[in-house]
Amino acid sequence: MPIDYKEYHPDWKAISLRIRKERAGNKCEWCGVDHGDVVRVNSATKQREWAGFFSSDHREAREYAETMNRSADDGLGKWWPVVLTVAHIDHDKTNNDDTNLAALCQRCHLGHDRKHHENNRRYGRNWKRDQTSLFNGT
Repeated sequence: MPIDYKEYHPDWKAISLRIRKERAGNKCEWCGVDHGDVVRVNSATKQREWAGFFSSDHREAREYAETMNRSADDGLGKWWPVVLTVAHIDHDKTNNDDTNLAALCQRCHLGHDRKHHENNRRYGRNWKRDQTSLFNGT
């Protein structure tokens, strides 16, 4: 789902860039995978595999992954370029303290947000806000 920048700090793009590049050195702070690596999770072994390709240009990495998927469909999973994003550890988009932010690959970020996404699916995107409004009389 695309990011809605209206929900973030006005300088979010600069904050995110600083965390990803300067602090994390373009690596996931939890698993260490590089931004721009091409990887897959092998469906048979459930282990992460690297394609042996790296590019700091996301477009190049995506094109390489697409080529791998077209030419070597072995049924063991799709290849994807690693994309670093910045996660709010406490899920509060207003808390932009460095200790609350982590540069994560999509696998780690989705794992961290799993419960949050489950609640959004179950109760709707604004489930937390709507629950609070029951008690506020709004």
